[in-house]
Amino acid sequence: MFPGLLLSAALTLTGIQPITHPTPTAAPAEEVAAVDTQYEAVSAPYPPAVQDALSKVRKNGGHTIVRAKGKSYVVIGAGQRPTGGYQLVADQVKRTGPHGYTVSVHVKAPAPGSMKIQVISYPTLVIALPDQQAQVTVQMR
Repeated sequence: MFPGLLLSAALTLTGIQPITHPTPTAAPAEEVAAVDTQYEAVSAPYPPAVQDALSKVRKNGGHTIVRAKGKSYVVIGAGQRPTGGYQLVADQVKRTGPHGYTVSVHVKAPAPGSMKIQVISYPTLVIALPDQQAQVTVQMR
């Protein structure tokens, strides 16, 4: 018990906040470019089908589309990263046709020289589109 209290006190004094994992990544408002269509960055708890898809794309990266509850969920994973601090950021969600959408995302790395938790991380992003028939193209840079 004493080592746990000592660790908590050390973390409190150094200002390091504990991190829960996996953490859904949502872009801060100032980082999102002009958006041409309505969408929602979704955080946990996810519908069961979305959770299953997330576990599949999390480690290796990539994307998939899950249709549930009247929406299309775009589940995107960046794959394995060497430390914490990485995020997937939605740059633009653009409507390209009656049911067509293009989602542009990028991986945001932690700032050079910043303190990073030394743990392998798997940045993910889940976006909900209001169209259950959405045909989505994901562009990752």
